[in-house]
Amino acid sequence: MKFFLLALPLFFLTLSAFCQADKKNPTIDVIGSAKITVKPDVGVLIISIKNNHLNFSEAITGLNTKTKDITSQIASIGFKEDDIKTTDFTINKHTVYVKEKEMEVDSGYVAMQRIKVDFKNNKETITKILNTFAKSRTDFTLNFDFKLSDELRTKVQDELIKLAIENSKHKAQLMAQSTGVRLGKIIDISYGNRYYGGMQDLEDKATSADMVEANAVGTGPMMGFTPNDLVFIDNVSIIWSIK
Repeated sequence: MKFFLLALPLFFLTLSAFCQADKKNPTIDVIGSAKITVKPDVGVLIISIKNNHLNFSEAITGLNTKTKDITSQIASIGFKEDDIKTTDFTINKHTVYVKEKEMEVDSGYVAMQRIKVDFKNNKETITKILNTFAKSRTDFTLNFDFKLSDELRTKVQDELIKLAIENSKHKAQLMAQSTGVRLGKIIDISYGNRYYGGMQDLEDKATSADMVEANAVGTGPMMGFTPNDLVFIDNVSIIWSIK
């Protein structure tokens, strides 16, 4: 009990000293924000194919046949075979609902996978892809995603950081002027942590059109399209001393 009584004044003394030290070094913590809208320079062609069959091995064989056909069509557009990737292979039991029996009945197997290829984003290439697959006899689902190349993404991130720092400085100067103090030197800069976590995509996929089943595409000539712009944001936290 005596120890508690002795320690209590010491605690208040330490707290008082801390507050006095804090008042001697006032700071202002400002988060600078930035946003950039940019056109994606890379398109991603994604073709999903599937094959149903009562026999497990035949389901896979049929899928491989369709994959070769789709890959051949992609190569005919001018893509290199090494750039064409197959992903997300799965094979599952296939069931169908029979209304008369009011139950699902085993209907063999369904094998599925995707074929992806990146390309330099331009309307001409998109038009060529659409017109090539409009004539395809193989059933598939086709859609496009769009993204930034590594080089462009780095440039965007660099510019976002510069803009965020400028924004932080502007806010700090405005707050200092409005409160009648002067802005001093930078005490600390924080980036890529806390709650804002660095560069973020507000729209990470600029998909302007999803193509449906191949049979619905039609046989007439098709025009390309222009994908939506991508929006990126970033933040930088800067602690300034104030006088």
